[in-house]
Amino acid sequence: MLAGSIRDDGPLPEVIADVYRAQDKMRTLVRSATTVIALATQLHAIATGNMVPSYKVVGEDRVRPVYFYTVDMSEFAINKLANRGSLTARSILTNVQDFVVTVERGLRKRFG
Repeated sequence: MLAGSIRDDGPLPEVIADVYRAQDKMRTLVRSATTVIALATQLHAIATGNMVPSYKVVGEDRVRPVYFYTVDMSEFAINKLANRGSLTARSILTNVQDFVVTVERGLRKRFG
């Protein structure tokens, strides 16, 4: 999900520029998420982390955590989330491009 900001000057077509619509869409998506990976946008990562529930009920009797990862070059987002009580958030401190390339290589190796 790509949300724009008031500073955007002509976003990509898939970007939701209306912040209220974007926030509603984010809430809808995170309610059904089991894992969230926020890539390189600290403010969106913090906003999403504040919306993500810490657990999800699966079936009638199983409770599992909702995993939340931020991938960024800075610890800022994860520190903000931890300070607000998002204890399940984990940070991967790396360049996002390197992360995506590494994930792609791992998936190709595993699944062909």
